[in-house]
Amino acid sequence: MKSCIRVPRLFVPKYYEAWVSPACDAPADLWEPLSGTDALSARDCILPDFLRGGGEEKQCEKLRENMYAALENGDIERIERGFLLVRRTTSRGERKGLLAAVDLEAFGEGDAVRPMTETDPVLVRSRANERANALLEFPHTVICYRDKRDKLMRALSEEELAPLYDFRTPLCEAKADFIDRFLAADVAHELMRYADPCFGVLDGNHTMAAAKLHWEKVKAGLSEAEAKNHPARFTLAEFVNLYDPAVVPVRAESGVPVKKEELVSMLKANKRLPAKSLSLGAREARCSLEGREIAYD
Repeated sequence: MKSCIRVPRLFVPKYYEAWVSPACDAPADLWEPLSGTDALSARDCILPDFLRGGGEEKQCEKLRENMYAALENGDIERIERGFLLVRRTTSRGERKGLLAAVDLEAFGEGDAVRPMTETDPVLVRSRANERANALLEFPHTVICYRDKRDKLMRALSEEELAPLYDFRTPLCEAKADFIDRFLAADVAHELMRYADPCFGVLDGNHTMAAAKLHWEKVKAGLSEAEAKNHPARFTLAEFVNLYDPAVVPVRAESGVPVKKEELVSMLKANKRLPAKSLSLGAREARCSLEGREIAYD
């Protein structure tokens, strides 16, 4: 299988604690402004779903202005290419993941990265329109791979990685170590071994579908050479081991865990669950810190 994983150049915030944002489909109470600060954060660069439904052009333009301001003010800065080994503390334990870039050409039914739920076309178009006006992306997508013996994470635990952040807020407890581009290339190669029968989007199916829709529109106006490495062709995602004890997929409407082998069988058969029926827990599974360029401007 051709690799669909790329080593991204990331944008990271100057003050991580102030920058963290909930997922765009998180409940409205999690989107209440942070107290005690007027500084920009990821919350000022993402449109939550509860604010969608009309008049979004002005909102998206404001998000774009905030991204410009964050770049100009030094609130976020670009670092060298690499992966992040991230650790999120949830009620299920510490969930480990790899933050990497995904080639959207490999996303779709029957492809190397497959959706695990149906999507709402209206919501996908809305998020794609938001993406079309954005300089940067701050995604919340979680993609699973299968590594029953957890060989990949055990191997990374033996590497001397550079700590990037370690903090705790009411929204999340998070740690990350930086994996340089040379080691990241080896990690990407190893990660592809666990795409059996494919990678599956556990959380963030609408985000991935919107990124794909936006890319198809951008690609239509590009030459083959331009399309090869255009930033809109890729999106950030957190790769997690489906067999990590802290990775517990649940039915969103009831919170009842879904059997992992049931999800594997579903992926093999190219089947999907209903839209918004699968989750890792809206209040704790996803948070936005790092960003990536998706437009030339």
